[in-house]
Amino acid sequence: MSAIERSRDDAMLGADADGAPARAFVELDELLAALPAERRGLPLVISVGRLARVKGMASLAHVWAADPALRRRANLLVVGGDLDAPSPEERDQLARIAEAVPGADPVAEGADPRGIAAALAPHGLLLAGHRGNDTVTRWLAAVRYGRPGLAAVGGAYACASIKEEFGVALLEAMSMGLPVVAPASGGPATYVEDGVTGLLVDTADPAALARGVARALDIAAGPGAEAAADRARDMVARTFTIQAMAGTLSRVYRDVAAADDRTLWELSAS
Repeated sequence: MSAIERSRDDAMLGADADGAPARAFVELDELLAALPAERRGLPLVISVGRLARVKGMASLAHVWAADPALRRRANLLVVGGDLDAPSPEERDQLARIAEAVPGADPVAEGADPRGIAAALAPHGLLLAGHRGNDTVTRWLAAVRYGRPGLAAVGGAYACASIKEEFGVALLEAMSMGLPVVAPASGGPATYVEDGVTGLLVDTADPAALARGVARALDIAAGPGAEAAADRARDMVARTFTIQAMAGTLSRVYRDVAAADDRTLWELSAS
């Protein structure tokens, strides 16, 4: 059983295989508990990555905060960055994220990042900081399957990067069956089926990004959600698992070797 499958099963049970509460879910539930009662039970839009300008976390926060319908519909969970000892760039991005939320307590320059996170949570924006891959995998499962009394089923994954050459986090989300929002330029366009397994958008266009997130939530909540999830998982398993990529490379090497053999024969015969 793969780590993704284990996490999917864990999310549905709320526990590890031995029956003990999974620490990752305990940590997620603690974050979700900071939401006010009226925001508990909404689905999550999750984004995972560095707190860097090119990753677009602040842009995503601004888009979500500026769209009342989107804010009413889902909470935003941002995973990434060092909240204890942030770099100058991380501090800048945290300040930009804080500025996005109307009604949040004003954030002075150099404010404590944990204080920023605490001020944003009541408004539905959760800053989780960096988390290990095992935790992120379980959280992706929880975004899809929900957390009892805290988050609804049917969340989505959003990548607001200026560009994404490949997008490992996107593939991890798709392997969990989450509909994704991804940049239309770069690697994601080669594996995201626009309108089926996710949305390809111009992430520099706030309106397009907002529409993409809303449509991803539509996919997650729609009658074709399970079929779309199966299609996304099948694509990842068929193309991007270690076994699949090893098979592809093996074929490439065989083709190159065969071509070299033909070239040597042609040279020797000439």
